Amino acid sequence: MTNKTCARKRTALAAYAHFAGLQLELPEIRPEQRLPEALSEVEAKAVLEASRQTRNGDRDRLMVELMLRTGLRAAELLALTTLDLVEDDDILFIRVRQGKGNKERRVPVINKALVRPLQKYAKAIPPGEKLFPMSSRNLRKLVARIGQQAGLAKRLYPHLLRHTAATLYLRKGANIETVRRTLGHASLATTQKYLALTDEDVARDLAKAEW
Repeated sequence: MTNKTCARKRTALAAYAHFAGLQLELPEIRPEQRLPEALSEVEAKAVLEASRQTRNGDRDRLMVELMLRTGLRAAELLALTTLDLVEDDDILFIRVRQGKGNKERRVPVINKALVRPLQKYAKAIPPGEKLFPMSSRNLRKLVARIGQQAGLAKRLYPHLLRHTAATLYLRKGANIETVRRTLGHASLATTQKYLALTDEDVARDLAKAEW
């Protein structure tokens, strides 16, 4: 029985005890924290390659790569307009609005091979119009098809691309605060979930320090 199931049963028992006028001391039960699922670097590259092979390869590659390179949420990606691409000191930034308060953050596009195609694509769209006029449902279906085309054993979905962005950046040595700001996490604790090491990570790290 998982901690989550035990926690539900505890809640039900506490409610019954309250109704029956009983005094029970029940221990607190914390549900297990599931680690975010992420693609390997090899899988991520296979997904990028497969995204070129769709009917609208230029657009679809940009959408997938933006989620993989910047960790954008699906809703954030679909809300982008041409006015959200801002160049500052020769760096291309994406203005992203998130949450109920419409809080804004700027995410840099650092991959040069992504910057030029994105700017070229945006120039063909009227000012102020959405970059990717697509429903979230259709985006999920598109990403799932790309995952199948890439030969993934797991089902691909937009948030998995976001998880992958965070995981790969941290494994490549990016500062955790940088990743937190890029993804728009309110708390550093949320970003820390991506720091879990696999057995292979541990083995590689020890190999580097072998003496």
